[in-house]
Amino acid sequence: MLPSFELSQLALPAALIFSVAGLAAWRVTGSVLIALALASAKTAPFLIYFGLVFDGTYTYLDDWTYLERGAALDAAGVTPFNLLQHLPLLLAAGEGNHFLYYLVNAIAVGLFGDGYYAPVALNVVASVGVAWVATRLLVREGLCPPRWTSALFAFALLHPDILAWSTVLNGKDTLVLLMHVLLLTALSWQLRGRRLAALALAGAATAALLFLRFYVPLLFALALALSAATQIHQRGRLRMLLLGTALMGGLAAYFGPAVGEQALDAVRSDLVNPLTGFVRFVLTPIPLNTDDNYAFLDVPATLHWLLLPAVVLGVWRVWHHGTAFTRFLLAYTAVFTALYAIYGELQGPRHRLQLDFAWLTFQFVGMLGLPRLVDAWRHRRAARERPASSTAQQP
Repeated sequence: MLPSFELSQLALPAALIFSVAGLAAWRVTGSVLIALALASAKTAPFLIYFGLVFDGTYTYLDDWTYLERGAALDAAGVTPFNLLQHLPLLLAAGEGNHFLYYLVNAIAVGLFGDGYYAPVALNVVASVGVAWVATRLLVREGLCPPRWTSALFAFALLHPDILAWSTVLNGKDTLVLLMHVLLLTALSWQLRGRRLAALALAGAATAALLFLRFYVPLLFALALALSAATQIHQRGRLRMLLLGTALMGGLAAYFGPAVGEQALDAVRSDLVNPLTGFVRFVLTPIPLNTDDNYAFLDVPATLHWLLLPAVVLGVWRVWHHGTAFTRFLLAYTAVFTALYAIYGELQGPRHRLQLDFAWLTFQFVGMLGLPRLVDAWRHRRAARERPASSTAQQP
């Protein structure tokens, strides 16, 4: 059992979380009181967990490895401004190219100290970025009416699954989720004619992912090609198809055949039935039936299951929205889900976190559509009863 942390240790990271969340909430809602309430709701779980609850139960070997090697990088003087000078150290820390999250841990240690809470605090800040970018993206693409903007931001900021993972665990998946949302934003900009800005944003996010989780850009490119191929008759989709194909070719050339063969071998080594794999990926973990090390997911899992009808309705509404972006969003979700459905190692709840933008989109859009669905059902029921009532009143 590990001791929790003193308030003096948590004060600086908590202040950063509160400030970033409060500023973002104020920019979205325009209300100081709402901003303060949302910032408090975002900061309180971090303070309560690490100040009172933390005892090391919800930690894993990889998490401590990130922290220990990040502390070693910080002690060696590695910063974002001298990466090339310390590249051998970074490659050694990451045991290959996936060194970016070790650098994030080094930055966190330099800012807040070498406690487990330090990199987690940066994950919480990254989750605020997810909520901010996701809200702007969904409003811009017409999936959220402007009058619901504040509600969407609050939902994304305090989304149970994102809140749990980003507040408890020192893992890189929250940062990967942010890169997902940035790539989706870049596509939205591209579709709206902001090509240079889209290229710059997509390039930065892709570069980060190559040192974080390399297969994500490749699957994005595949989804781009697939979504364009299903709409080839529409204006501009041929360009998207060519772009997706070119991106896949370029990334495949960058990785080389050896990496491709290793990836295929890894998938073959843990290949599972896609139907059962899909169900497991979507429904894991079962609420109130988690292992002790994953008990912090009981509440998020319960809410995830309760919102499954809203997800189904949300997928249907996103499909009928019928824009190039929503078609891509569905193709992107299908491509990533297909990989996780056939590869057993990726079917745990941790890997679903990087798709939480899609989940929260379907959940929110579905919840917005529930009143309309209920009204439509009532109107149909009234329409069926009206002729019967009229017939009964005839002499």
